[in-house]
Amino acid sequence: MIGIFKMVRLNTLVIRVDTNNKIGLGHLMRCRAFAQAWARQGGHSIFVIADASQIILKRLVSENIQVELLDSLVEEIDYINKIGEQNSAEWLVIDGYQFGAEYMQALKEKGWKILLIDDGIPLPYYPVDIILNQNQYADDSIYADKTDAKLLIGTQYAVVQEEFFLTRSWRREFPNIGSKLLITFGGADPYDSTMGMINSIIENCPGLLSEIDTRVIIAGTNKQKPSIEYSVKYIKNIQVFSDVQNMADHIRWCDIALSSAGYTVLEASLYQTPMILIPNSNNEKQLATKMNETGASIVFMDLQGPNRHLIINLICKLFKDGDKRKQLGKAAGRLVDGNGSSRVIDEMLDFNK
Repeated sequence: MIGIFKMVRLNTLVIRVDTNNKIGLGHLMRCRAFAQAWARQGGHSIFVIADASQIILKRLVSENIQVELLDSLVEEIDYINKIGEQNSAEWLVIDGYQFGAEYMQALKEKGWKILLIDDGIPLPYYPVDIILNQNQYADDSIYADKTDAKLLIGTQYAVVQEEFFLTRSWRREFPNIGSKLLITFGGADPYDSTMGMINSIIENCPGLLSEIDTRVIIAGTNKQKPSIEYSVKYIKNIQVFSDVQNMADHIRWCDIALSSAGYTVLEASLYQTPMILIPNSNNEKQLATKMNETGASIVFMDLQGPNRHLIINLICKLFKDGDKRKQLGKAAGRLVDGNGSSRVIDEMLDFNK
């Protein structure tokens, strides 16, 4: 049955993922979302992590997610296998560009069933059982002649966090005149896009700040955090939020989201959010391009030179164009229904038969 959990109690799931300033939060957050879905059916998850901030670790533990930190002196494959044996785990989820084919092959030879969460990063072969690529740009040809795995491709398999899943039936209204802007460039923000965008608004269109309310979402580990907070200290209509645990509330609040093109885009799509995307990486550029082609977002490939001024002008126009915002939001909303995790788990249960 598509989109509805089969009433089978799940056993322990092991998840191998990392997060840091370079990698960002996206990989960990979508694994967290999958662990939440696993828990809804009575399953338990163990995260095996080599690198993560204390804030993230505390959040996972507070949600009854077990965390095992890798020791650089311990052989990783044996360590993961030991965790699996101690907890009678069958499935291992792997998410991260640093994990190559040989790494997965070594784990597969230990007897693991492996679900790879992938973004189309090219490998010579994929020695796994299920590949989940929830990106809009993905298609089966990425993996042609490289794997025997079951392919779960496309946004119908998009895994969203618990707060989004529980409110997946919410529908956005599109007022004729918008007034709420959300700025969010992910956990890593490698090009300091948050600071660049704030400066652009202050320098090019200070009057805009008195006409709209702006919320800026950043990670506590963002190296520009002090500068960002200082730059808006005396601007009453801008609020900065760090390490938020209620991202769904912020996305529902806004009329326009100005964002990178990472994991947040899928959750924002669930809420029919009009988006202006500025991608941070090559795979984000692929997603942003596809979103633009299907009318689900407006895209600028960078914040350099004249683009900053163009983006400010576009924001001003879009706030005054309810029909355009509705067009963008409805197109985005058709991509994600919030039930992707149940579809993935159903496939895992079928695989076990």
